[in-house]
Amino acid sequence: MEKDAIKNSTDEVLEARKARRDLKIELISFFVLGILLGITLKSEAVKKITIGYNDYKVKTAIDDYNVSQLKADMIEQAQKEAMEEQETTETEQNVEEAQE
Repeated sequence: MEKDAIKNSTDEVLEARKARRDLKIELISFFVLGILLGITLKSEAVKKITIGYNDYKVKTAIDDYNVSQLKADMIEQAQKEAMEEQETTETEQNVEEAQE
């Protein structure tokens, strides 16, 4: 009986130590994987993201918009549409009057 109790207690102690060791191994592996992932992400980001002294090397796309011209074009287009709509309603009214 005493041998079984001692054996059980030593087994429990060994299992606790094994669980603690497994936890340490898992944490270390997560740490190493995190470092490797960070290095990979940084090396890929360096290829695509430019901040700072290399800005002059980046080709800029010419996307100049003249907001005033866009606004004037939109107003002109709206006026044309309004005039066309007014003309169509006038012709429809004239046709209806002619039919009466």
